[in-house]
Amino acid sequence: MTVQSFAAQDCRQWWRPGGRRDGSNGRLRDCARIGPTIGSCRTDGGIAVKRLMFEGLYSWSVFDEEKQFDFNGHLWVRPEGNVLIDPVPMGASDRAQLAALGGATTIVLTNRDHDREAVEFKEQLDAQLVAHAAEAPHFEFPIDRTVADGEEIVPDLRVLHLEHGKSAGEIALIGLGGQVAFIGDFVWGSPAGELSLGAPQKVSNHAQALLQLRKLLAIRPLDALLLGDGHSIYTGAREALLMLLESRSDIYINRINLDEVDWDTRSGPGPYRLESKDIDALIGARRLGYQLVRLAPGRATYPRHFHHVAEEMFYVTDGTCTLLTDRGEFAVRAGDFIAAPSGPRSAHKFVNNGTAPCTILMLGTVPTVDNVEYPDSGKVNVGAVRRLFRLKDAVDYFDGEA
Repeated sequence: MTVQSFAAQDCRQWWRPGGRRDGSNGRLRDCARIGPTIGSCRTDGGIAVKRLMFEGLYSWSVFDEEKQFDFNGHLWVRPEGNVLIDPVPMGASDRAQLAALGGATTIVLTNRDHDREAVEFKEQLDAQLVAHAAEAPHFEFPIDRTVADGEEIVPDLRVLHLEHGKSAGEIALIGLGGQVAFIGDFVWGSPAGELSLGAPQKVSNHAQALLQLRKLLAIRPLDALLLGDGHSIYTGAREALLMLLESRSDIYINRINLDEVDWDTRSGPGPYRLESKDIDALIGARRLGYQLVRLAPGRATYPRHFHHVAEEMFYVTDGTCTLLTDRGEFAVRAGDFIAAPSGPRSAHKFVNNGTAPCTILMLGTVPTVDNVEYPDSGKVNVGAVRRLFRLKDAVDYFDGEA
């Protein structure tokens, strides 16, 4: 049962099943006959823009009778100007709340089917319309700004291109440091608590579309999916995505070939620069982490360290390099396996002192919480708080207590 965002005077409107105004083919929804809070619209004039659990994020909804789930608009309140994402119709009380929250300067449309009330909002708010460059020509109105994959629309709101869905310019948006993804209708939140492929009748290649969701799996902080269609997933996004992908018989998400994964460069100061292919997140691993690391000559992996909980294993697939430990420096070469059980005797670091690249498969357990020590610098990385401290700064148990 859904409470909607229309004020009483706004409820009697024509809608076509897709949720947009259409005087000839629409469906009349007379909400005033239903009651103040029951049914498909709200008739008491109350505010239904809902504040979400994430700082500055709001949503509101209209119910689609054909699909039997909500269409959702989202608002991100930001100091430099608010952002609307795929806005759906608002009643008078909701528009008043939007004005009180500062209106909006940017309206992002994830795909052409989510134009909905975009023009009305643009005109009323004097806002900029944003869409992917490949999608912009397909709207019935001009788009003010086009964007591409990886581009930041505003700080901390990044474009993720999903070109193999029902349209070539569909996008998702990644925000809050990667914790939240906004998705139009590439996936639906239906049934409640689960995900399904959105608009499957419009998607020409289901397998290709579903495999694109690996772009989301690769975002390790991701925990929430705020959906344009259906019920959002407020926590456990990764497991919800894997539940969808592992239920399919047209793909096998738990397999991938190395040639399907791009090299990613990670840079630090001095010699700390490597290329890696993170594998585990892309194929649904839960308790093991694994990546392929390539070291160029003169480069090192990470500062010498050991884990208090996790156990690691390394396999040199090609080339040679040097393993630095408390027990000395040891040359390793292709075919070598190296064990690193948890504890200080396993402190390790790989350095390539040769003239050719060295590639290492790195595998380790993934505990819920781990602490990592760096003996050369006297630091400890406390996993539970994701902060590093100097061991020499340790205090007494009762220090600072009343």
